[in-house]
Amino acid sequence: MKAQLLQLRDAIFHRRFLFLFLALLLPYLIHPLIATEVVGIALLDLAFSLVLIMGVFAVSERKHLAITALALVILAQALTWTSHAVSNHLLILTGTAVNGLYLIYTAGLLLRHVIRSRAPTSNTIFAALCIYLLLGFIWAFVYSFLQDLDPGAFFFDQRLFNLPARGKHLFSELYYFIYFSFTTLTTLGFGDIMPASPWSRMLVSMEAVLGQLYLVVMVTYLIGLHINERNAARNRPAENSEKNK
Repeated sequence: MKAQLLQLRDAIFHRRFLFLFLALLLPYLIHPLIATEVVGIALLDLAFSLVLIMGVFAVSERKHLAITALALVILAQALTWTSHAVSNHLLILTGTAVNGLYLIYTAGLLLRHVIRSRAPTSNTIFAALCIYLLLGFIWAFVYSFLQDLDPGAFFFDQRLFNLPARGKHLFSELYYFIYFSFTTLTTLGFGDIMPASPWSRMLVSMEAVLGQLYLVVMVTYLIGLHINERNAARNRPAENSEKNK
């Protein structure tokens, strides 16, 4: 039984970036299934809890990195779930900041993994995809934080959005900013949510530029890894034949 559990753990660990990628898709995919705000917040909390847990697992290759990630997750979860019972503005701001900090930490570790890779394996590709999705979620937390500080930072089309009371819960506005962040990251820009302050306009333009730069640079980098690996594979037979002589 113990051997089987170890094999299962090793199999999950080997595909940890794939599982993180699927976990990152979940908070966004549940949007159409949400009927009410209460159900929506509960589902979003659970989905994001899964993201945090899989994030710890994804960076657990080194013990000290995993411990730091786990500490951030515990703090983030404590603040998030406490905001269910205590609707405190400072608590929500702190929880938003800690969650965003954890996502930045995870994205940084994944980027280091991609940069250190010598070949474009499936793990490398899924790690790169996770970074792209993490960028969208990081900016969603940044927007939510800014909106909490300045309620007029973003304009919402009232015909399309039924906004909750300010400071009601950590995910009350984040629910909408996840959608807005990904439309900005992909430069769709439907206009149903718009930046309405100098800070929000700067952040939105930064995300749009970063999203495009990331795709161009990362695709170029992965193609370069593939070319280098192919060239190295071609040179190996010649090197072996020379050694045999």
